[in-house]
Amino acid sequence: MAILERIQSALRRGSDRPVPGPLTKAQLRAWSRDGFLVLPGVMTDEEARRIDGVLDDEWARREGNVHEVDLLTGPHAWRTYKMNDVPDGSRAQVYKLNNLFVRRPEVRSVALSPRMRAILHQILEAEPLICNSLNFERGSQQPYHIDTWYMPPPVDNRMVAAWFALDDVDATNGPLSYYPGSHLIPPYRFSDGRLNENPDERPQCDAYLRSEIARRGLHPTEFHGRRGDVFLWHAQLLHAGRPILDMNRTRRSMVVHYWRACDVGSEQMREDPSSGSYLRRTLRGEIEA
Repeated sequence: MAILERIQSALRRGSDRPVPGPLTKAQLRAWSRDGFLVLPGVMTDEEARRIDGVLDDEWARREGNVHEVDLLTGPHAWRTYKMNDVPDGSRAQVYKLNNLFVRRPEVRSVALSPRMRAILHQILEAEPLICNSLNFERGSQQPYHIDTWYMPPPVDNRMVAAWFALDDVDATNGPLSYYPGSHLIPPYRFSDGRLNENPDERPQCDAYLRSEIARRGLHPTEFHGRRGDVFLWHAQLLHAGRPILDMNRTRRSMVVHYWRACDVGSEQMREDPSSGSYLRRTLRGEIEA
């Protein structure tokens, strides 16, 4: 039974038994209904400084650095470089630095802090596993999309994403935008039967989503948060990065995607004794632990 169905079934039964984990029944009900949760102040300031330090260190030590960075604005936009080869001045552009979780235990310690691990375990109903991480210094400005187009989990609906705010966020520095309730739209399957995006079929997929959004009366909203907040969303939630209105302001953040450890073979994962499980080889294939 899918996660949402199990939660909804338990709520319909009206059970008075406490829900195991730090999330309340009201939070689980909101997750089931809306497909997201805002967790104020879950990341401590010390943890936020830890991630800030990792990012500075990655840019300071580019020689021999094989982590991949996707440039999203500037003269080299829409190109991917190893950190070793990224053009000078790229840090001032919109970019995403991929998969630091494999090599940086500091990232894993925040992404799988005891509180985050307990929350994710409660939602996923199993031990979480990091399958992807992205570090940003400015808003991505990415069009509306669904994460399963790019990294569908081994078992449907068994994926959660977390957005860790490292800066305060408002309408001017490229906030996250999303459609509450859009995770309940039956997933569009491309002609091969999979969730993975087929670019040639995106017009049909987009038309389907527009029709479902209109039929359900859904409307987009933005997440405006504070440093230390964590925004969780369901793998099927339709979301985007809003335009940056003030490029002089950063919007540092870390996005982490989680599968369930029990859905991945032991040969595909690693265990960090101080935090938890993560993929041994990145989904992009550029780094192996």
